[in-house]
Amino acid sequence: MNSVQIRHAVRALILSDTNEVLLLRMAHPTRGSEFWLLPGGGVRSNEDPVDALRREVWEETGFDLSDSPKLIWRRSHRFERGFEESASAIDQHERIYLVKSRRFEPSADNNPDPSRVGVFYEFRWWSVASLNKAIDELFAPRSLPRLVQRLVVEGPPSIPITLDD
Repeated sequence: MNSVQIRHAVRALILSDTNEVLLLRMAHPTRGSEFWLLPGGGVRSNEDPVDALRREVWEETGFDLSDSPKLIWRRSHRFERGFEESASAIDQHERIYLVKSRRFEPSADNNPDPSRVGVFYEFRWWSVASLNKAIDELFAPRSLPRLVQRLVVEGPPSIPITLDD
């Protein structure tokens, strides 16, 4: 089991009109640890990344993404254990888009795979101040509190930024 699976993914940084970001708490399936991440997921073969983003955001949060999101960040990272039993690791390449929205009540009721619903078991809208105070929480990417603060203060980058964590 030494193969590495390549996975393309999309994520949405959903920013409310009061500058809060929506995150999902995920339980790591093998480590038992928990962390917070942006809604999103894998891009299917021949699927447009923005169409994948719309699908994933709808499935994970119930939010209907009708506006065109802005690509703000790119992130590549490796994690152990693939989605296929033959893979020992996944190299995931993410496109992270800014989505502006009014605050809404998220719901995973639209997820077509009920076994995936329990993996994400909490939604929370985070202010910049609450992100910066959450020193005992894990975020993906790890620098998310700093990145969100920069985004709120400076606005979205003119070209996508490649993240290093």
